Amino acid sequence: MSLFFKSGARSGAVENRAGVLLYELAAEAGFPINMPCGGSGTCRRCMVLLGAGAYRIAGKKVTVAAGETLEARACKTEMLYDDAVIHIPATSLFNAGMYVDSGFNCAVDFIPEENKTGFGVAVDIGTTTVAVLLVELSTGNILAKQSQYNQQIELGDNVATRIALCADETNIKKLQQLVINETVAPLIDALIEQSKINPAGIAEIVFSGNTVMSHLALGLSALSIGVIPFEPLTKIFRDCTAPEIGLICVPNAVVKTVPAISGYVGGDIVSDLFVAGLSKQKLELLVDIGTNGELVLNDHGKLYATATAAGPAFEGAGLLHGGRADTGMIEKIICTAGDVIEYKTIDDAAPRGLCGSAVVDFIATAFKTGLLNPMGRFDRDRLRAAGKYVDLDCHGINVIACVIASPESSATGEAVLITEYDVSQILKAKAAIYAGIRTLLGECGYAPENIDRLILAGGFAAHLDLGNAITLGMLPEIPLEQYDVIGNGSLAGAYAALGAPGIWSTFKEISCGPKAFHLAETDEFDNRFVDALAIPNLDPAEFSFTL
Repeated sequence: MSLFFKSGARSGAVENRAGVLLYELAAEAGFPINMPCGGSGTCRRCMVLLGAGAYRIAGKKVTVAAGETLEARACKTEMLYDDAVIHIPATSLFNAGMYVDSGFNCAVDFIPEENKTGFGVAVDIGTTTVAVLLVELSTGNILAKQSQYNQQIELGDNVATRIALCADETNIKKLQQLVINETVAPLIDALIEQSKINPAGIAEIVFSGNTVMSHLALGLSALSIGVIPFEPLTKIFRDCTAPEIGLICVPNAVVKTVPAISGYVGGDIVSDLFVAGLSKQKLELLVDIGTNGELVLNDHGKLYATATAAGPAFEGAGLLHGGRADTGMIEKIICTAGDVIEYKTIDDAAPRGLCGSAVVDFIATAFKTGLLNPMGRFDRDRLRAAGKYVDLDCHGINVIACVIASPESSATGEAVLITEYDVSQILKAKAAIYAGIRTLLGECGYAPENIDRLILAGGFAAHLDLGNAITLGMLPEIPLEQYDVIGNGSLAGAYAALGAPGIWSTFKEISCGPKAFHLAETDEFDNRFVDALAIPNLDPAEFSFTL
């Protein structure tokens, strides 16, 4: 029995095996399926069209007659017998191609340890992406850099899903293999190939990541982080040899991991704080915008930390034509007063999708022109008049969309669209960030106007138009000169840690410094979240500008 998979002009075949779900077989045939929910069946992002044949869908036997098709979830469907053809929409495929911002915009002092030779690898392990640097330990020179998706995304695109998977011990090993054997190891191999060094010369590897990612990379269960009191198994991680965790490609390397602050505020934030250079004379707010939004307030030397679940929308996940940065992805959008939409793509290639930062640009500028109202709904008459109105049927749900790039101009031959659902996903993500900021400030007795310096960390923040982010209501309305965008501070911290050993005592001191609290335990987060779902906010006191 064979299964034939088709998506666009591509096709592939694989032998069917009893009890194996379609998403697994599709991956073997070269069609990795997008499953943000980790296969729980809740996100409906893995929908496929079943051709004629017999199937079992969520435990129920279903037959598709010749000449007919049936829409089904690949994560809940298996083929029973006979050959079959499965059509996979482009929106159900996991797009592995991307760029990851592996740079940092802050000055980092690399202090070489005396008589230290060989090479080191700095690793930023993000929920969505992993970035690595190869460093000459005697000088601090960066010899090569690489990045790619964290392959754990195969089982779920968010921390909560991966925590839940840890309830089954076999999943812990699978998650470790996905991040170590299928993500970090290939990246290190690419560094070695790029620089032409002997892998035996790599002496040290530093991991910097959120607490869940650090646990999973080391083969530890993250299950306790998901239940009250949200405590990890450990915040200080033991050193280990690279082969111990599966990195056999670097047999002589020792792996060190930046310590965590709490279950939801990890070593990536310790790295951010280290490279940000905080002042005891200022009120400073660090915001690391990613799949998880981590926040640290420096109240003149006293630190308070929390986290908010922004989700993967800023990375393009969950959006109809969203995706990670790659050639042809739209990275900038401007909506003009005449409802003309201007855009720029990466490498100036034909458009084929949207980065999250571009959708932020679109929402902010469309709101300014009145094409979007404060609740994120389109002016349908104006969309029609501009020839940009599309009415979609998405899995039985009617959705209104705006054409950003026409089929004639796109790389795929299909229009690139932004739907009202896409807008709602970005608004939820930005609401989580802003509500977290306001709640943290409020808990410490401050308002946005009291901030002396707002530090933005993370690859997404590095490409964010600050003015549009403020218009959207994601970030506080303070002067732009008070913002400090440091880029990938997690990678910068891992890089610094390859230097003199005294840095590790500083890391431990930073990790023990902040008082951590959970936004869900406060009285105001939910109310502020609801207010922040509007553009820019339902509370007119939060932002001074009006249309």
